[in-house]
Amino acid sequence: MNPKNSKTTEIAYAILTLGSSGLWGFVSSWILYFYIPPTGTPLVPIAMYSLIMLLSKLINIFVNMPIGFLSDQTHTPWGRRLPYIFWATLFMAGLFILLWTPPHGAPMLTLCYLAVVMCLFNIAYGFREIPYEALLPELAPEEEQRIGISGWRAGFQLAGAICAGFAGPLIEALGYSTSALIFALCMLPFFFIPLFFIHEKKQSSTKLEERLSFMSHFRLTISNGSFRIFVLSWSLAWMASTFVLETIPFITTEICRGSEADTVYLYFSAIIVSLICFPGVTWLANRHGKHRVFLGSLLAGALVMPCLFLIGPSIPVPLLAQGVIWICLEAMALSGFQVLPMAILAEISDKDAKLTGHNREGSYYGALGVMEQVSSGGASTLLPLFLLLGRSHNDPNGPLGIRLLGFAGGLAMLAAFILYRSHAHDSKPDGA
Repeated sequence: MNPKNSKTTEIAYAILTLGSSGLWGFVSSWILYFYIPPTGTPLVPIAMYSLIMLLSKLINIFVNMPIGFLSDQTHTPWGRRLPYIFWATLFMAGLFILLWTPPHGAPMLTLCYLAVVMCLFNIAYGFREIPYEALLPELAPEEEQRIGISGWRAGFQLAGAICAGFAGPLIEALGYSTSALIFALCMLPFFFIPLFFIHEKKQSSTKLEERLSFMSHFRLTISNGSFRIFVLSWSLAWMASTFVLETIPFITTEICRGSEADTVYLYFSAIIVSLICFPGVTWLANRHGKHRVFLGSLLAGALVMPCLFLIGPSIPVPLLAQGVIWICLEAMALSGFQVLPMAILAEISDKDAKLTGHNREGSYYGALGVMEQVSSGGASTLLPLFLLLGRSHNDPNGPLGIRLLGFAGGLAMLAAFILYRSHAHDSKPDGA
């Protein structure tokens, strides 16, 4: 492939993540705040909300591995992955809009509506995201390419998060349903235009007589020791980061005493710091090894996250400024965690292909998607329980539950660091 065309393909691939990260960032940041606001009557029963979030994740746990398997086995003129990406995107955008238009009526009716739409949204997201991620090993066969494209991808993920961060002022001005419609329409070009610049290799499809059964794929995947260690540590860290992402509106309004529109300051600050750090992460990973850098990021996150508890009037700095400082330190700490996982998993799938003779990227990324649902589902289930300890500065304990999430996230990050140490064996630069 022409180097210029290769670079165009890599950047187009990275841009595809902007749309999905924008929609998912909007959902992750505001869904809890929308259905269980800090003041006023919740739209759904708080305890039941946890069960619905858990249900939506459980459904994905059962479908993500089959999604990866299907994309491995698919053979079309457009390739193995791209048809799934295209059609799932259409469904995901429509379901995203429906999330913010629940029926007016009894809380249980609203709860049932949320359950159906959230489950379908998660399934559509899986059908798009798993084939998308499984494209990486094919589009970037060299180690340096993978780290580079992972850096671009993380950058565009944050660009999507920037868009989600500006949802606060939009919601304050126009309301949730109108903001969601505008947001989805603005994201559509980033979902579809890059597809015209991505072409899968024709030889990537496995011949029918050589294909393995789903259970064979499953057994080979879970029997990979390196994959098990990586995915468990990644899942713990993902749970910790979900604690932060889904409570930024609460941190802004209830701990930093700002308005909903002020959430943009925390989002924007974190994103700018992350974007500044990403080139450094890429350089360090190429020089010292991606496993070392990933390990250092986990430890740094474990140290910074509990500092959320320190934000308060006892420090002679405005509360909102304290929140911005904390989120910037957290973004700096987790920049390696944001950039490197896909490159690490690509290495694992490559080694598996050499051992088994089968290209099973979809199965590995599907398994990662399963663990993403487990960890984010666990976080979404625990979050409302923490909120019961105090979610507003008007509660008897103040926003104690929000503050305690910093400690819980720090412990999860520390556990991920300890677990991953057994895998981070490449003390020399990758490929040395």
